[in-house]
Amino acid sequence: MDKEKLIKGGMWLSGFAISVLLSAICFHIGFNNERKADDWTFIIIGLLLVPIIFFFAYKGFKLILDSIFDK
Repeated sequence: MDKEKLIKGGMWLSGFAISVLLSAICFHIGFNNERKADDWTFIIIGLLLVPIIFFFAYKGFKLILDSIFDK
């Protein structure tokens, strides 16, 4: 097992967790603002964070699986 790849995978997964949190917060704020002031800024920011979530998850899980199975 390659410990460096595990650490890098953990770093990517921590970025995944942070981006999920930021996206959820942006969606929450955005839908509250849309209801009150018809403002779509935070909803658009939340939608832009969704591809970043998938990228971080892919890179993190790929590195961890590569380190476990010694590709």
